[in-house]
Amino acid sequence: MNIFQSIHDADPGFTPRCIFDIGANVGQTVGQIRRVWPTVSVHAFEPVSATFAKLEENTAGDAGLQRHRLAFASRPGRAVMLARPLGLMNRIVEPFQARGPTEEVEVAAGDAFCAERAIDRVDILKIDTEGHDLEVLAGFRNMLATRRIMYVEVECAIAPDNAMHVPFSRLADFLFAFGYGLFNLYAGTRYNLTRKTQDRGIWYGNAVFVAERWPEDDVGAAA
Repeated sequence: MNIFQSIHDADPGFTPRCIFDIGANVGQTVGQIRRVWPTVSVHAFEPVSATFAKLEENTAGDAGLQRHRLAFASRPGRAVMLARPLGLMNRIVEPFQARGPTEEVEVAAGDAFCAERAIDRVDILKIDTEGHDLEVLAGFRNMLATRRIMYVEVECAIAPDNAMHVPFSRLADFLFAFGYGLFNLYAGTRYNLTRKTQDRGIWYGNAVFVAERWPEDDVGAAA
């Protein structure tokens, strides 16, 4: 499933100028974006050094892509991260929780990162940070509050025993409070990593939220 194609099909008049790919891994999402919008400006963020090197290699010919070796959270600083080379489930952890190789990484907050680079709008904010996603969103709270982010794609827990991802309800409550609506919910796997079984229900998914119009926009349209 190419979620970006789904957005394009449902909103064909939407032409993004800037997309953030937080948790870019080795460039899988960048490839999906390019199949829909070949020339849009994309910022790809991957903090783990070995994975970042592979991202650079895989996207070397992409002139519209800016690559950043950064993690995101609600405030800037440093953090310890699981750092399995090319691993899909690397994430920020407390040092005592680490089960495998770790790496200290630089952490940015979204509002400050955008302000420092004069980025006034992010048309699609994609977040895949293996359970750290709400922390990442909190760092963009000013941009969310002023609707300077149009679409938000975020990984979420669906099954109640999924402790690896943020529950959908928590993400929804956070974004609904900023005036976002649920655009769609895309099923991930039914394989339950907690119990190592194949479930009937969805274990995790990707939720896409969209900024709703300001009430005054409707007043202006009616006039």
